[in-house]
Amino acid sequence: MTRSNFDLKEEVRAYWSARATTFDHSPAHQIEDRFGMPQWQKLIQTAAGLDTAETMEGLNVLDLACGTGEISRVLCSLGATVTGLDFSEDMLAQARSKLEDARWTPLLCDAEELRSIADGSVDFAITRHLAWTLTNPQAAFAEWHRVLKPGGRLLINDGNWQQGLSLRYSLKRKLAHWLQPEVARSEAEVAADRSIWSQLPFKDGLSSESLTDMLQSAGFTLVQRLDPSPLYAQGMKAWPLAVRLRQSSENRFSLVFVK
Repeated sequence: MTRSNFDLKEEVRAYWSARATTFDHSPAHQIEDRFGMPQWQKLIQTAAGLDTAETMEGLNVLDLACGTGEISRVLCSLGATVTGLDFSEDMLAQARSKLEDARWTPLLCDAEELRSIADGSVDFAITRHLAWTLTNPQAAFAEWHRVLKPGGRLLINDGNWQQGLSLRYSLKRKLAHWLQPEVARSEAEVAADRSIWSQLPFKDGLSSESLTDMLQSAGFTLVQRLDPSPLYAQGMKAWPLAVRLRQSSENRFSLVFVK
């Protein structure tokens, strides 16, 4: 028997909700203020077509699958009016605690079905580590296109986590393990991760090329390929060397699309 999309979505929701209180402990998700924040600000300004002296004042911005609100913090620091969208109430609770005094509105909503967001109402949208988890990517991309204004931009930060590691990166991982072995995950978490991953459309990996093709089919135009490596190099100087080596995967990508 095949499992329904609804069942998978609820499994995904439960998985992320269970990680909400410890999510920011991960260097892959926490954005450190001294080094990380400036690098993320620069990337987002570039993706939005701004220079580093410009803010996002007056822009209506959508943080898709905002999680604990780390990307929303960056957007708010640039002066944007932000809607942080997530389908996990537990994740949104963590974000609310950080952003209660910011121009930020939480929205409990599925990133694949933006029912409460009007057509052509968003100037800029961003996702981080969302695309590979989508259960219905075609529906998601159509919705993202619908809510963006003509000329509105979409920034996708993600990676091909199933792509084989190069010799260079494999050596970096070995050095990182020698410097500081990773804390092993529980058997239950590993099993849940594998169960979900095996059912996802991008279970065999998400390449920037295939993602671009799908977004172009949804009506987007690719305007920029940005280099995300500064986020995990200069932007992670506050973290130990072993952490930086693990995070500096060449399989990451940042793509900017326009409606």
